[in-house]
Amino acid sequence: MFDRDDHLGTIVMSVIVGAVVGAGVALMLAPQSGKRTRTRISHMAEDVRDMAEDFADKVKAKIG
Repeated sequence: MFDRDDHLGTIVMSVIVGAVVGAGVALMLAPQSGKRTRTRISHMAEDVRDMAEDFADKVKAKIG
């Protein structure tokens, strides 16, 4: 069915998504200005994109 690498990839992506959702909720509930919150969310989204790209590169390297 699933090999170990597929299972590990699913776990890693689940952790990343959970961290992003948790951080987003924390930012929304934090007492700060709307502009500052939007800036922090933007930076966080860039970080997540970079992590996802790195993960995709690792998966591609294992496959090909």
